[in-house]
Amino acid sequence: MKAILMILAFTALAACSQDDEDMNGFNLENQIYLSLKNSDGQNLLDTNTENSIDINDIQLYYLIDNGPVEVTIENGYNMGSIELTSDKLLKVFTNPSSSNIIDETSEYEVVENIAYLKFSETDTDTIKTHSKSSQNYFLLSKVWYNDELVWERESSGVIEIMKE
Repeated sequence: MKAILMILAFTALAACSQDDEDMNGFNLENQIYLSLKNSDGQNLLDTNTENSIDINDIQLYYLIDNGPVEVTIENGYNMGSIELTSDKLLKVFTNPSSSNIIDETSEYEVVENIAYLKFSETDTDTIKTHSKSSQNYFLLSKVWYNDELVWERESSGVIEIMKE
């Protein structure tokens, strides 16, 4: 019995690899954190702020096949959503599609995706992202908000947006 356990233990240890290329994991990083503020610097996601934004009124759309598609569990896009964090930040899951390749290196592809935050019938903001995509990861590298570059991988995690 000891011999069988020793063989099994040796087999398990021998199966372990030090080579990163043999890793089977996948790192998906497609979320951004938005701090939405008014011109006075007050958090618009705080219900105590005048003219605050109710997260339940915000709709998220992804640009797919040249048209906006609302992100809902019902239409199969359950990876995408928006959430309110405990410190009143809007957590937005951007489009994780890797089909719109705009650049390529030997290590990864650069993918561009577009998402829309619809606050009302007359107020829709655009989020454009560039992500690095490979067999083992999909990582945001740049974020534009209404055509303004607001985040790069070297930046801090929270994107501050002033809304009028």
